[in-house]
Amino acid sequence: MRQRILDESTRLFVRRGYDGVSIRDIAEACRMTKAALYYHFQDKEDLLVAVLSSGLETLGRLVEDVLSEEPDTRARLHRLVRDLFARLPAEQRALIRLAIQEVGKIRPERREAILRRYRERFLTPLATLFATGQQRGEVRPMGVEMMVWAFLGMLYPFLDEASSLRPEVGPEPLEALVEIFWEGIRAREDPRSPQVA
Repeated sequence: MRQRILDESTRLFVRRGYDGVSIRDIAEACRMTKAALYYHFQDKEDLLVAVLSSGLETLGRLVEDVLSEEPDTRARLHRLVRDLFARLPAEQRALIRLAIQEVGKIRPERREAILRRYRERFLTPLATLFATGQQRGEVRPMGVEMMVWAFLGMLYPFLDEASSLRPEVGPEPLEALVEIFWEGIRAREDPRSPQVA
């Protein structure tokens, strides 16, 4: 039942935003009473925190898989984008946007815990991907944090539920997007990278 509540809450928060969803809406979507919902979660904020925490764990596992299974930075970037769009349904991808947009509505102490978890499970592993690429000579020397934010900024337009309905969101355009990003960060002396004319 808890997972069903999380799934329905995710769907509703992604579609309507935190302020556009009431506890009654979530209870009705789960076909339960508000009292039954309150048995599992103390309030709407508790639900949002649980939704974001669950989504961060899923993202964290995805990035861990990429880091442990792919041999180099370029392959890791391509795999990460493929997995984001192949392994995660649109609502799960949209949690990245939801976290950025709605985290300010959570009480400060809980917000800090979510932001810390976001850094630990998602931002730090992405930074590790780029830092490792720099250590190997695959990625040119530049600010790792800037690369993380540029990479996420490039993906941001595709991280909402509606993106799954747009024709430009598919394997080929996304692979091309990653390649454009890669050409901007790759070390020019990396012999595995094609030379740009």
